[in-house]
Amino acid sequence: MLPFENYPDGGRKPIKRVKGSNCRHEYGNDFMRTTGQTRCAYCGVDFTSSFETWLTLTLDHVVPSSVCLAAQIPVELSEDFANQVLSCSACNSFCNRYAPAEKGALPNSIEAFFDLRDRIFGERKGIIADRRKVEFQFFETKPWVPVNRAPVLEHA
Repeated sequence: MLPFENYPDGGRKPIKRVKGSNCRHEYGNDFMRTTGQTRCAYCGVDFTSSFETWLTLTLDHVVPSSVCLAAQIPVELSEDFANQVLSCSACNSFCNRYAPAEKGALPNSIEAFFDLRDRIFGERKGIIADRRKVEFQFFETKPWVPVNRAPVLEHA
């Protein structure tokens, strides 16, 4: 299921443009109230479950601004809530330099833009899931544990 299905008008029409300069205090809250989304669209972490998860809240452009600019998609649509999802900072960073795998035709209608957004969301969600697996495997190696270090002897 795509997160946009729960947005106003099923996420297939512009909602409103992102405004403000602080995600947690301004536009992220407005986004949550408008869309009903409170979880990372990629990994599902609930931003309302704890202060620590709240601090990781970001709003992610599904179709990145750079892609929108190159495709001459109007900034009003690029910056609209309909092109955004909540994302934890980890998932957002895993796909920061995203470029679509398939170039395809540039969207020539609002419907084509939303089709592109849905396709890109699916691609990015898969990339992020793979990156999370790799990161988890690395974490499991406990890389912070000192290696080849003599044990510390306590004095009597």
